This record gives sequence, structure tokens and C-alpha cells, in this order.
Amino acid sequence: MARKLVAAAVAAFFLLAVSGAAELRGGGGVRAPLLVTKESRRAVVSTDAGSITSVDVNHESRGRYHLEFITMEPSSLFLPVLLHADMLFYVHSGNGRVHTSVREDEKERVEHVDVERGDVSVVEKGSVFYVQSRPSLTEESLQIHLLFNHVDEGNSEKAWNEAYSIIGDLIHGFAAKILQKGFGVSEETIQAIKRVEKPPLIIPFLHNNEMMETHTWIRRITSDTHDELAKKNKSKNKKFNFFKAKPDVENCNGWSTVLTHKDLKALESSHIEAFMVNLSKGSMTGPHWNPSASEIAIVIHGQGMVQVVCPNQAPIDMYQCEEINFRVKEGDVVAVPGHLPMSHMSYNNGSLVFVGFSGITGKNSPQWLVGKNSVLRTIDQEILALALNVPKSIVKDLVRSRSEPMILDCTSCAEKLDEKMEEEA
Repeated sequence: MARKLVAAAVAAFFLLAVSGAAELRGGGGVRAPLLVTKESRRAVVSTDAGSITSVDVNHESRGRYHLEFITMEPSSLFLPVLLHADMLFYVHSGNGRVHTSVREDEKERVEHVDVERGDVSVVEKGSVFYVQSRPSLTEESLQIHLLFNHVDEGNSEKAWNEAYSIIGDLIHGFAAKILQKGFGVSEETIQAIKRVEKPPLIIPFLHNNEMMETHTWIRRITSDTHDELAKKNKSKNKKFNFFKAKPDVENCNGWSTVLTHKDLKALESSHIEAFMVNLSKGSMTGPHWNPSASEIAIVIHGQGMVQVVCPNQAPIDMYQCEEINFRVKEGDVVAVPGHLPMSHMSYNNGSLVFVGFSGITGKNSPQWLVGKNSVLRTIDQEILALALNVPKSIVKDLVRSRSEPMILDCTSCAEKLDEKMEEEA
């Protein structure tokens, strides 16, 4: 539970947009958190059937993380690709079917998994992956967020090519004679493949027998009970749904849920955890930091304020490390390395929800500044008083235990930070 608590209260946000490609680089100096706004994502694909935008993040010790945001109109197809990195996906809206290849006992088999809002799953590198969006009575698009783990370093403009190869490109790349001999077909067949124009990655598509299945499929999705769906998820262990799982932490101020390999077996070898945090109106996550986890988060609903405390860089005055405040909104992408203390808040007039991924580099124990598990409680109170240069009575009051440091009431906290930003600007 301790591990789940720390990973659930994640996602500090720092305002920086770099042509849609955010980077956390190693080396000396401060490794600052970065925010790429929704408007600053790099466009990869744009067609009438859908679009893809991307963001790249370089983690100081684990290589590049590549994120893609796929939007597919109803009855469309994301063409097959070959994954070069482990991929975790989250379904933000709509319904569809994900197709993946799985290699077992030296044989390839195909899995077809129906997905809906809130689902998260993992696909291993080396798999073939493609997606169908279902016909929709409400014309709701299928939106899927993809995270590719450990994409090789290189030009960020080519990162999506590093994450996967388009199956059509693999075939077209070979000489005609090699293809002819390899497939054992006529030259005319190969030339017919070679001569055609390359299709976009997302195209309109409605399988012939799906016209008859459409209403049945939608009815089946909406009529399945919570218990039935939970049973299916548990038995197959192919996906996990944040909105149907029991939260790890829940109170009147909000809830949080973390997905680990204990909940989804496919995460065992990926070194990734996923999480969702839902802050009610006027709430906050308790100040915290993560010693062994990089955090990448996507705001999926609402707006909020975040405060990040920068690490000391041996200033002349040891108390000159100032906080940084900034705003976030739906669609923004956030990347935060470990060790940076943070707290994020919702406004009084609305909730703030974000989903994200944690890159675990080792055992990641929670580091809370407040509550019964506060790191301050591990320090002798007399010594802590000397460190803060305050009377011991102040320290006793400071470390008084809260039962839940995770999600707290913080009425008007976001508004006050917003006002402070306006004054400083």
C-alpha cells in the first residue's frame, strides 16, 4: 500500500514548451520538470479519419519516453505497426477493439480486446499492433494515449519512427525481386503492391460484417454489469479499468488508484506503473516527492494549480530555493524526475483529474512532507528545531500527525497561487 500511495500522488507541472518535444536531460545542474501544453504537441498524422500528436521526454537515466495521442473517428482504422518498445496505452474516450500479436511457444497468435473509457493495458515490443474504432451512435471519437518505454536516443522529430514501424513500410522497403522470391508470388503481384500510393496511418474502415454487429456490440458494452466486467478483467488479466477499480485512497476530497504488476501481469517486465488521481473541488495532494520514479502525467479533466519546490544548488543563502507555481489544463503533458517536492490543487469551482505513468528505477518508497509518515518525524525534534531555527514547540505542532496526507481539503489554495502568479507577472 505504501508504494501505491506514493505513485498515486504524482505529476508536478513546470511551464515549458519546446516545439512539442519536452526533454529531461542528464548531466550536471537541476533536472527540471517540464510541461508541454496540448497546443504545443507535435503533429504526426492528420486526416479526416483521425489524427496523431506526440511528445518526447528524455529521462536522465532511463532513455527516452515517447507519448502519442491518437484520435480516431467512428469506423476508422489505425493501420498495423510493429512495436520497437514496450507500450502502455490508456483509453480516454470512445470504444474500439485493439489487436495485438502474442508469441507463445515459438508461435504467433492474435488477441482481440474490446476497450472503452478508463481501460489501460500493456503491449510488449516486437508485437504487431492495430486498432479499430467502433461505429458510434453518438459520433464519439476513440481517443487513446500511448506511452512507449525506453525509446532509443535520437532526433525527436523521428521519435515516432523509433517507437514503431508501419507494416506497409517494412514490405515496401525490400527490393521487388526479394519480395517475389520470398513470398513465392508473381512479379505482377509484387508490382501491384509497389505501385500503389502509401496510405495514411489512420483511414476510414468498417468491416463488412460489422454493420450487422454494431448495435449488438454497443448494447453488449452498455449492458454488462460492473461485476461481470470486473470478473472478465480479472480472469483474462489483459486490461485494467480505472473507473471500475476500487480506489487505493478515497475520501470527500477525491480519490486515487495505482496500477502495478499485481493488478496487471503484463506490467511485470515493463518497469512501469500507471495511476489516476481525481481531486474534488478545492482539494490538494499532500506535499511529497519520489526518490526512484520519474512521473509522466496527462491532465484528462479540469484545470488546476501546481507548486514545485526546486532543489538547492548551494546558494549563498540556504533558504533561497523558491517555489514555482503554474497552471495546468486538460490535455497538458507533464514530466517530473524524482526528488522534486510537489503539490497540486484543484480550483473551488471544479475537479482536476490526471492519468499518468511512473518509470520505476528501483524501490520507490513514499517520501511525505506531512502526515503520520512524514520524513520530518524521523528527525529528532530538537535537531529539527535547530535546522529550522525555531522553538521546539513549533516543531511539535508541525509534525502533529494527520491520518491521511494523500488527498486533503485546500479551499481557495489554487486561487491564491493563481493570484500570486498574476502579481509576479
